[in-house]
Amino acid sequence: MERDISVLRREKLGELIKQEGSQSRVARKIDTDPSYLSQIMSAKGRRNVGEALARRIEERFNKKPGWMDSDLNLDPAPYMEVSHDMTEPINDFVLIPHYSAVASMGPGETQPDEDQINGHLAFKDVWLKKRRLNPRFLTVIDAVGDSMHPTISNGDVLLVDLRQKEPIDNRIFVLRMEDQLYAKRLQKRPNHVINIHSDNPLSPPFEVNIDNSEGVDIIGRVIWAGKDL
Repeated sequence: MERDISVLRREKLGELIKQEGSQSRVARKIDTDPSYLSQIMSAKGRRNVGEALARRIEERFNKKPGWMDSDLNLDPAPYMEVSHDMTEPINDFVLIPHYSAVASMGPGETQPDEDQINGHLAFKDVWLKKRRLNPRFLTVIDAVGDSMHPTISNGDVLLVDLRQKEPIDNRIFVLRMEDQLYAKRLQKRPNHVINIHSDNPLSPPFEVNIDNSEGVDIIGRVIWAGKDL
């Protein structure tokens, strides 16, 4: 029996909210007011996800056209938030440290001391294994700014693989430049030159020679920011 389209869309929206961690984050990505999402997700369901909003959600979250209307298994959230002081593993989940460091997508943020852990996020073990990720070399930091919009938005949670320090063309990495952290897309050029690129066209790219440029280090590759990257 075909399910009601408004129920499907509400469930899909609910999964995205769980994945992002808050209605506010989803609202920012789709350029709408958090109160509007609250009305959609309320028990009374005073509002529904309309056609235009459904298509915008699919676009902003890199979903296939019609995903909001498809009666298939909902995308499982790969992580869940845990209490700040939790340090013991959970069944089927692995605790990844959430550092107070932030990867700026604008002016840059100063890197704090390495021991400043702001709790943990619990990622599904099977999800990590499927991507061949070793939890020992993973960390979670927050994104700040809009220079990587729409791929990464202000407030997104970034899962970073600290083992991946070699530039991969057109992938997003966390860089340390003059003791500040940035999340940027790298594009390889001849003679060991990399183009440091922002997805937001308002932020101009620039180039560095990764072999000769002092003060520029690749910290790790951004694996996930609410979606696979």
